[in-house]
Amino acid sequence: MKKGDKMKGNQGSVENLSPRDEIKGKIFNMFSFQKNEKSSSEERSLPTEINHESLLSFVLELIHRVRGSLAAMKTLAFYSRENFRDKELGDYFYNVVSEDIEKTLFILDCFCEYISINTPIKKANTINNMIEEILRENQKELDEKKVKIIKKQFDPELPETSMLDEHLRFILNSLFQYLLFSISLNGRLGILTRTIESKDWNGEGKERLQKDLKYIEILIISTHLDSKVQELSSLSPESQPNHEEKMDLILQMVKRIVEKNRGLIDTKIYPKKDLRMISLLLPIERRNVFQFLLPASQQKKWERKD
Repeated sequence: MKKGDKMKGNQGSVENLSPRDEIKGKIFNMFSFQKNEKSSSEERSLPTEINHESLLSFVLELIHRVRGSLAAMKTLAFYSRENFRDKELGDYFYNVVSEDIEKTLFILDCFCEYISINTPIKKANTINNMIEEILRENQKELDEKKVKIIKKQFDPELPETSMLDEHLRFILNSLFQYLLFSISLNGRLGILTRTIESKDWNGEGKERLQKDLKYIEILIISTHLDSKVQELSSLSPESQPNHEEKMDLILQMVKRIVEKNRGLIDTKIYPKKDLRMISLLLPIERRNVFQFLLPASQQKKWERKD
């Protein structure tokens, strides 16, 4: 038999399949195609990186809620023992339930601390988050003075600063308290965070900055100054913005902490524009900094109002 006849014979055998075998073949091909298509789509939909921070926060929040439910069950068991006719049986019931709940709480706390110390999280967006938190804490004072934040521009990719969080919180909290004292009713606030090069700094002390290095700038602008502030600032020449020669105690303490951390602070008052500007320059942390979430031993001290 020739080669062409052999191929023709094979084709003829395929064409001469029984209807049952033909249906089987179509079903097999269909499922094979769907399987390959599904596997390729699954490969495309697989996440390239797992967000460990959000996952860990979810687990810790879940543990905290379970602890709250167990504490409520223990309270319920305490009051339920009075419903027993036999007092000894009621006390025994409460002691058994209470002991079991305490053991479960201890295991949850250990597990919470275990995953916390074994899952460090890269520190990020600290400055922006801290400013937002301080604004929330001072929201009542802002409302009382009817102060509005007309602009809030935060750099989403703002790097970390080498300054300690405790020093940073003291600086920011003191500055906002100072602004609340010096601003009048219906005042306005503008806040900006960004990264600048040392050559772009226009404040005092530029010679102390390292050349060709980038810094973090926090710019706070307030309007509608208090009348006493305007009277003091009017004593200086009006042709140029007035640099405050004698900073009050709050700003002196802030300046000392900032300069101790290799940063700079500059304050200016523009009397004609009824405007105050505070520019804060902070050094950038070049290393990757990691932190741990709050351990369970401190989490259980939180009190929820919901």
